[in-house]
Amino acid sequence: MRYPDIIEVYAGFDPLQENITVESPIIIGVHASDSNVYIQLNDGTRWRVLTDDGGKFEYALEMLQVGDTISMQAKNGAKYEEFWNEMIRE
Repeated sequence: MRYPDIIEVYAGFDPLQENITVESPIIIGVHASDSNVYIQLNDGTRWRVLTDDGGKFEYALEMLQVGDTISMQAKNGAKYEEFWNEMIRE
C-alpha cells in the first residue's frame, strides 16, 4: 500500500506498488513494457533494470536510511529523464 498523500495527489500516475522503506528496500513498479528503468540512490551510480512485457520491474537495494532519495529515470538519447522521485520516510 502506498502513502495516502501520494495516492491522493498522484492517483493513477504512481509507478510504485509498495512503499520503499528501510525495512523493505525493494522497489516494485511499473513503467513502459520491455524498456530500461534507471534507478539512482541519492546522487550515486545508476542501476539499469529491465521491465518485462507487462512493464513490471523490481530492484532490491542493499541499505537505505531515512532521508535517502531514489530517482527513477528513463533514457532519452544520451539524456536521463526522471519520471519519479521518492524520499525514504521510514
